[in-house]
Amino acid sequence: MCFSLLMTLFSCEKDSYSNVFTLKEILRCYELASGLKINFHKSMLVGINLVRSNLDCYARCLNCTLMWTQFKYPGLEVGVNMRKKESWEPVLNKISTRLSVWKGRFLSLAGRICLIKLVLTTLPLFHLSFYKASESVYSRIISIQRKFLWGWGKDNRVISWVSSENVCKPMK
Repeated sequence: MCFSLLMTLFSCEKDSYSNVFTLKEILRCYELASGLKINFHKSMLVGINLVRSNLDCYARCLNCTLMWTQFKYPGLEVGVNMRKKESWEPVLNKISTRLSVWKGRFLSLAGRICLIKLVLTTLPLFHLSFYKASESVYSRIISIQRKFLWGWGKDNRVISWVSSENVCKPMK
C-alpha cells in the first residue's frame, strides 16, 4: 500500500488502518516540531491494489482527497501493470533513442562497449530496482545492446562475432 502526501511517497502494509493513523501522528509531530502547517485538504491519497472502501476510510482519517489514476512519480509509472510488455515500452524506447545510427558508425569497438556499459545498462536500472521485468523485456534490452555493438548502429541484421557471454565477462 502506497500513499502520496505532500509529494512524498509512503509505503505501508496492505489494509492497515493503524499505519495510516501512525502516519497522521508522525505528520502532526512534524508540524509541532517545525512550526510548518501541513495542508491535508490539498494533499492527495493514492492507493495501489486496495479496496475502494478502505481507501475512502484512509482518506477520511487523513482529511485529504483521493486520486485514483495512474501517475508518474520521479519518472516511474505508478499504478501500471508492469508485468505487461507494453508497460516497458517507454524504457525500451528511451534506450533506443540514446543510440542513433551516427553514434555507432563513428565509434570504435571499445567506444561502443563503453557506451553500452555506461549508458545502456544503467538506463533501465531505476525501473528494474522497483519492478521485475519479464524474460522478453530482458531479451529486448540485450538485443538492442547486441545490435549496437556488432551492427555499428545499423538497423539491419548483424552477425555477432563473439558470443555475448564472452563480451559480458569481466575485463580480467
